[in-house]
Amino acid sequence: MGRLLLSPKALRLAMLDVATILGALALAATLAQGGAHGTFVVRLLREWKSATAVALAVHLLSFYVFELYNLHLDFRRARNALRGAGAVAVAAGVLASASFVVPRWAFGRTIFGLHALLLAAATCGTRAVLSRVIALREPPERALLVTGAAVPEEILDELAVHPESPFSLVGIIALASRTGVPGVLRAATPAPISPMRECSAALTREGARHLLVARLDRLPAEAAQELLRLKGEGVHVHELGSIYQALSGRVPLPLVDDLYFLRVPAFTRDTDPMLSNLLRVFDVIVAVVLLVTSLPLWLLAAVGITLTMPGPVFFSQERVGKDEVPYTLYKFRSMRMDAEKDGPRWATPNDDRVTRFGRFLRRTRVDELPQLWNVLRGDMSLVGPRPERPAFVSQLVRDVPYYALRFQLRPGLTGWAQVNFRYGSTVDDTRVKLSYDLFYVQERSLALFALILLKTVQTVLFKPGS
Repeated sequence: MGRLLLSPKALRLAMLDVATILGALALAATLAQGGAHGTFVVRLLREWKSATAVALAVHLLSFYVFELYNLHLDFRRARNALRGAGAVAVAAGVLASASFVVPRWAFGRTIFGLHALLLAAATCGTRAVLSRVIALREPPERALLVTGAAVPEEILDELAVHPESPFSLVGIIALASRTGVPGVLRAATPAPISPMRECSAALTREGARHLLVARLDRLPAEAAQELLRLKGEGVHVHELGSIYQALSGRVPLPLVDDLYFLRVPAFTRDTDPMLSNLLRVFDVIVAVVLLVTSLPLWLLAAVGITLTMPGPVFFSQERVGKDEVPYTLYKFRSMRMDAEKDGPRWATPNDDRVTRFGRFLRRTRVDELPQLWNVLRGDMSLVGPRPERPAFVSQLVRDVPYYALRFQLRPGLTGWAQVNFRYGSTVDDTRVKLSYDLFYVQERSLALFALILLKTVQTVLFKPGS
């Protein structure tokens, strides 16, 4: 869970950013006012300590929103490198506005301008170097996969392409009597190289000291005994599902069964009432703030809908909420009045029922603003699984195992699935989104709640329509 909030590599990069922000401030003050460089470092930490703390917090938040800690991005590409300049510009704008409200947070216009220029150059440069280092990094630890059946490619792909994957799979140890493993093999899938009885020799031959076990709880007794023997000899044994969860933020549904959900305490309703009450307080406070600050957008949406499509401004629809209790959800209308003349349909990314102005509302998420009223009423939370319609829920509960577990929480205006996966319009997409939703149910915390809100801003800025 901690790796998803801020991975060790991203944390080290954030510490480098702290030093860069302070260094740029000190250098900007030196250039603007003259004097010893060290003198201004002392002033930053003593005389300007409140202004320095605010500047650090605002810059780091802006860097996160602009995905400067996303190690998947190649910052040697101009489009991604410019994110650094954009993040510095936004942070500078926020700090300039804040200095008018709290004058003691101001450094002076000259220092402020020089700092922005120096920091933008340094940030773009460090990210370009970072991408080069990632491209040249040492390969992860060599590991063998222990399994008796085909492992879904999406799980192996995560290990193969994730920039912080600790392992490189170099072969399969087959639990079955034959060495072959069923399924079509892709590039991410290692070849079967040995049966379990020859595992020790295969480890030596492949230069590996790690075994990743799929379905550790279903090992045959002989295989478990062999793994215990190897572990005693210094071989590291890991559960594949746990490694995958730490990298992807998803519950690996193909690798779990009823026993998994019985063992995890979070899949019991209201196991942490104190956390639920705290998050409810945050829901109300943030919803009120968003309602007040978004009033101009409400007016824009109302005028735009009235001028471009006949019919009401608002749209209401029954959805299924916590404990499978139905409620009425409100949105700004983005579709034609006859959108469902042939009955309920899945919404799709390029839905022909959406009007031109409605498409703008959806891309910018303005159509979701009336759901803040649902949040205040207690029908929804700011963060949670997205609510579905009763007609679809009955199908999904039947076709998608464990789908009903998502109803342990209030549905959300945004959610872990929404910020990590594209717009879903099929049952297969629903299975993927469910793996994210169940991870949120399992790992729900104030930190993950805040992370999803930040990632929602990222999604609105950089992934419209996802």
